[in-house]
Amino acid sequence: MTDFLDGTVACLVSLVLNVWIAAVIRSRTASSEGAFLVRVYWYTLLLRHAIALFLNAFAGDMRFADAFWGDSSTYDWGGRILSLQWSGALYVSPLSSASVSGFGFTYFVGAVYYVFGQNQLLVQFLNATLGSLSVVVIFATARLLFDVGVARWAALFMAFFPQMVFWSCAMYKDPAVLLCVALSMYATLRLKSSFSLGYLALFLAAVLALMTLRFYVFYIVVIATLGTFVFSQRRGLVSGLFGQLVMVLALLGAMFLGVRGETVRQQQEYLTLERVQVARADQANIARSGYGGEIDVSTPTGALAALPIGLAYMLLAPFPWSASGIRQLLTVPEMLVWYALLPALARGLRHTIKERLGPALPILVFALLLTVSYAVFQSNVGTVYRQRTQISMFFFIFMGHGLELQKKARAGGPAPGRTP
Repeated sequence: MTDFLDGTVACLVSLVLNVWIAAVIRSRTASSEGAFLVRVYWYTLLLRHAIALFLNAFAGDMRFADAFWGDSSTYDWGGRILSLQWSGALYVSPLSSASVSGFGFTYFVGAVYYVFGQNQLLVQFLNATLGSLSVVVIFATARLLFDVGVARWAALFMAFFPQMVFWSCAMYKDPAVLLCVALSMYATLRLKSSFSLGYLALFLAAVLALMTLRFYVFYIVVIATLGTFVFSQRRGLVSGLFGQLVMVLALLGAMFLGVRGETVRQQQEYLTLERVQVARADQANIARSGYGGEIDVSTPTGALAALPIGLAYMLLAPFPWSASGIRQLLTVPEMLVWYALLPALARGLRHTIKERLGPALPILVFALLLTVSYAVFQSNVGTVYRQRTQISMFFFIFMGHGLELQKKARAGGPAPGRTP
């Protein structure tokens, strides 16, 4: 538990940072949209701060920490060792020197601890800020693809859906992962309409940070964005190819300068089906909420055989009728709401594919690839619930679009589209 002095520092730093962020949001958006977005931003932040305080207060209880604190202890320890190392102590942090994924968040925690001391609550509050910023980015992305009505739905879902809230309240890397994915997709949408060095830099920063957080998501983002860049252009084919070439060269150059070759080689070794099978078997056989342990995905045929059950769990788990334990029971209300929104998701996806396929193609391909990848790789209900957030944030956009379509249909008006 963070003491009173460190808690005061955490509150002051968070207050100054978020007042500045709210002012920037207000100044860069239209008056009506800005007022809505700033209001949602503060509600999002306060909710996460309240839960962060609760988690921090009980983090010292072993049973509570096992259920709700999770990876936070790992990053707390790794960040502490790293900060001591930077201060001149003879320590080596395995999480930063040998890890192929997640080490970026260890460096983030270490940097915070180096400046402010070991302040868990400050890291939690910064995570809450990252989660709140993701709401803003998803709003902007939905606004680009559709209209303000869809953007508002997406922002509200992103702000208050429990699966999005919880991971932003402790010392998990998930808020940073979500923000990086959202920023990379937003930058891609901007770049496809007009090339900009600023948005290129934003894209590169987001995907390179993602490589240090969850490396396999980095590769899927790169495939989804660069692989569909030309096909989602509003400009001519030549200018689209030129833009794609510049993005590829810039990405390769940034990787060459900023990422160790050994790290890239180690990451690629984890992308084989044999390694996937080892990790999948561990999840299924060790975890209490494991499933599909009898399926062998070490071959393409086995991977295909895992898809049906994997997709069902990826999109629908935890199942309310089989919930056991406090963590799964807490998800029951959320999952019932999730199921109720699935028709809106289907409606929104269908209309998007029919009418807005080009602009939405990078997001659609990313969501498809990551959903299928997790369906093959994951075999634990808790992990599925956690990792689905990387896809859910874009599903929220299509859910919002589906709800707006339904509202327009009832009112007899035209289907929502992109507004200037």
